[in-house]
Amino acid sequence: MLRRPVFILWTALLLLPLSRMGLQLARLGGASAGLEKNSALLAANDREAAALESEIRSGAEEAAFFNDILAIYPENKSYLRTQKAISDEVGALRREAGARLGGRLHIAVDTKANKLYLKKGLRLLWEADCSVGQGGTVKDKKTGRTWQFATPRGEFRVLTKIDSPAWIKPDWAYVENKEPVPPPGDPSRKVEGELGKFALDIGDGYLLHGTKNEEALGRPVSHGCIRLGSEALEKLYKAVPVGTRVYIY
Repeated sequence: MLRRPVFILWTALLLLPLSRMGLQLARLGGASAGLEKNSALLAANDREAAALESEIRSGAEEAAFFNDILAIYPENKSYLRTQKAISDEVGALRREAGARLGGRLHIAVDTKANKLYLKKGLRLLWEADCSVGQGGTVKDKKTGRTWQFATPRGEFRVLTKIDSPAWIKPDWAYVENKEPVPPPGDPSRKVEGELGKFALDIGDGYLLHGTKNEEALGRPVSHGCIRLGSEALEKLYKAVPVGTRVYIY
C-alpha cells in the first residue's frame, strides 16, 4: 500500500521541473521571435535611412548644380524667364510674322538644317532636304581673286524660272580643278544637265536647281546655290510664280 503513494510522489516531483522547463522554453521561443521581428524592423529602418541619405545627397547635388547655373547669369535673376514667358514671346513673333507674310506663298531655306520649306503664310505646305553652301574659299594664285562658297542669308525673290537650264561654268570651277580658265563666252563653259531639269534664279548668280548627287542632300556640299532632288525641284518649279519671296536663314 505504501509503494503506490511513493510512486505518485516521485512522478509529481519529476513532472514539476519538466513543466517549468517547458514554460521557460516557450518564453525563450517568444523572446527569439521578438528578437527576429525587432531585427527585421532594424534592417528596414537601416534601408530607409540609407535611402533617405541618398535622397538628401542627390538633393544637395542638384542644389549645387542649379547654384552653379545661377552663377553664370547676371545678378538680376529676372533674366531667367519662365517657359510661359518664352512661349508668349514665340506666339507674339509668330503673329507678327503672319501679319507681315499676309498669307502669301513663300519659300524658306534653313541653312543649318539643310531644309527647304514651301509655306503659305505660317502654314507649311511641304518640305524637302536640300544642300546649301559648303563654306570655305578658293583663291586664284595668278589673279589673286577669291571666291567664297557660302549661301547668302536674307530676303530674295524668284526673278526667273528656267526650263532645261545649262550650267555656264564660272572661273572658280576651273581654278578649283586646277584647269586653265577659258575666255568668257567660250563654248567649253556650257555644261548641259548639270543643274537638273529646272532652275529658279534668285539673283547674284544664285539658283535653286537640281543635282546629280542626290545622296548628298541634307548636307552642305554646294558652292553657294541651293540644290534639290528632282521630285522636289519639279514640284517647287510648278508651285511658285516669278516674284515669290525666298527667305534664307
